[in-house]
Amino acid sequence: MTGANGRESIVDFYTDVVLPALAERLDAAFPEFGWRRDARGWVATNEEMTHRALGARAARVVAHGPAPRGFLVHGAEPMLWTAYLHGGTPPRGDDFVRVVKELAARAGVGAEPLARPAERDRRAELLSDFFAVCQAELASDRGAGARAYLERRGLPSAAIEGSGLGVVPDRARATRALAEAGYSADEIRDAGIHADSRWAGRLVGAWRHERGKIGTLWARALKDGSDAGVRYLYLRGAGRTGLPPYGLADVVAQPARERSELILVEGLIDVHHLRARGVTNVVALGGTGTRPEVFEHLARLAFKRVTVCLDRDEPGRAASARAVEHAACARRTPSIFVVDPEHLAPAKDPDAFVRARGVEKWRQLLEKSDCGITWRAVELLERSAPDGAPAVKREALGRAGAWLGSLPARLALEQEDAIRDVAARCGYSPAAVERAFRARFWSTPEQRSGVAAVLDR
Repeated sequence: MTGANGRESIVDFYTDVVLPALAERLDAAFPEFGWRRDARGWVATNEEMTHRALGARAARVVAHGPAPRGFLVHGAEPMLWTAYLHGGTPPRGDDFVRVVKELAARAGVGAEPLARPAERDRRAELLSDFFAVCQAELASDRGAGARAYLERRGLPSAAIEGSGLGVVPDRARATRALAEAGYSADEIRDAGIHADSRWAGRLVGAWRHERGKIGTLWARALKDGSDAGVRYLYLRGAGRTGLPPYGLADVVAQPARERSELILVEGLIDVHHLRARGVTNVVALGGTGTRPEVFEHLARLAFKRVTVCLDRDEPGRAASARAVEHAACARRTPSIFVVDPEHLAPAKDPDAFVRARGVEKWRQLLEKSDCGITWRAVELLERSAPDGAPAVKREALGRAGAWLGSLPARLALEQEDAIRDVAARCGYSPAAVERAFRARFWSTPEQRSGVAAVLDR
């Protein structure tokens, strides 16, 4: 990403260069903390300084992760390095530039890249300009069909213009607009925007990296009855692997105090519909896939809580379970909560739920979300009831116990809560269930490794 003057973006320089270098020499960069390394990064040791400046014991002040953006006092709000050097508040404008340069000096990094021209990413610029053409198309007479579709989906008409969506114009019109913007025929061809003739007339959205650069585009048919295999098309040659959840760039741009919680849904359109109703902290998977790295990345961005609310069908339920499992095995993650898909009934997804019942009912639904660890453990019981046969209940408890025994120590409290719930579900005392779990599933590494068979179910 480049700035208006063609120099490397100060944000990119800070994120990609300064923070990783700072993480390697935090003890030299901020000696007042007395940083020492631990298994997850750094922990403070200077008791006098942390008590005086932060009101906390040194052991409670940590800077964990591969390239932490600041430090955390357990039980308090995180503090960014930039804010720490700016008297406690995030710097803006020229103050931000000055602070980044100071941090670069502390990290032993030269700030010369900020002064020299950076290579322009013509393809990224073309995709951005193409998407602007698509947004203009949605606002034109030719976008009437798409606007009608969005209104049928429950998007308020007044919110369509600022929805962040567009319509793909026909090839000739798009080519002409890009040529007038200075792009060559070869650049337009290589960008892949005309590689699929089915794109014209479809609703289109931009899937961005967290700092706003377009990673790929999606194009959706305007008929809900379209075959699922072609309902969504993606830009050829621009895969989604490595991209953050859809819409994360907009959430990250919000002030830190307004984005500590994140809602994770399935559908791309759900994001735009919920945001039109004032739910600004929602992002989408664009399917049912998750990876542990996604949750680790969200933790690095200082999100404290992620609520998974996927579709009310078997793929959505299975994907909710995988999301919890992937979060549990991540090295670091926000707290994970789950809205049981059945709570959306009779709606199939969050979009339909909000259309039918309104955004206030949606907010109430989120308040009833379950701890993801407890929800997954109960799922592994397959709804065993207290009056079921003892052999059936014990088999169900075995599945839950094997998985709970695989959890890392950081989830010990969630593990204990889950034990109480599964015990109540099966009609046993929590003390008896915990004794059985420890004896049968958690006593040796070999027994704990049996969880692999559970996760593959």
